[in-house]
Amino acid sequence: MKLLRRPDWLDELHGLLLVGLVVTGLATVVGVVAILSGQPVPAEVTIDGAITATPPAGISLGSSIAVDILHPSAAQTGWALVAMLPRQLLILAALTMLWRLVGRARRTDPFGPGMAAGFHRLGLLLVLGGPVVWILDFVARNRLSDSVGAGGTYAVLDFVVPLAWGFGGFAAFAIGEILRRGRALRVELDGVV
Repeated sequence: MKLLRRPDWLDELHGLLLVGLVVTGLATVVGVVAILSGQPVPAEVTIDGAITATPPAGISLGSSIAVDILHPSAAQTGWALVAMLPRQLLILAALTMLWRLVGRARRTDPFGPGMAAGFHRLGLLLVLGGPVVWILDFVARNRLSDSVGAGGTYAVLDFVVPLAWGFGGFAAFAIGEILRRGRALRVELDGVV
């Protein structure tokens, strides 16, 4: 009877994080190149003034309409970059930190020195960086929408986004605290034995 290998979940997560890093890095590079090469830039504007025709009976229009800016100006290109790049860089930084922490836990002692502090730094990055990126994204999308010239300015301020960043940050803080307490317990047990 052939036995299956028991999975090493730290190794599996480490590999998955590496795949996530590579894919996110490539997506960031492709996105920046697309924006800088003059590809159409998506934006949203309000329906008011953007559509002059009356919809057929039984059809109601939403509050916004998606448009593509076919020939973006330098300012529109800049706002499109500000709407995309900080978020991507924050995701890359968080994935890199987590990949390194999981790799160190895999190779050495998960309760070793610096592990708790590493998760604390990751938590700070997410808790502080997430809202900053969220505000930058909102301002950039607002300015991009304003630059279209048809319809009114439209950008949604989604409050779930900073909550998600905060949740991820506090989860990292909690993991760091678990590791800190585990290390303290190990030191205490080593003193007893």
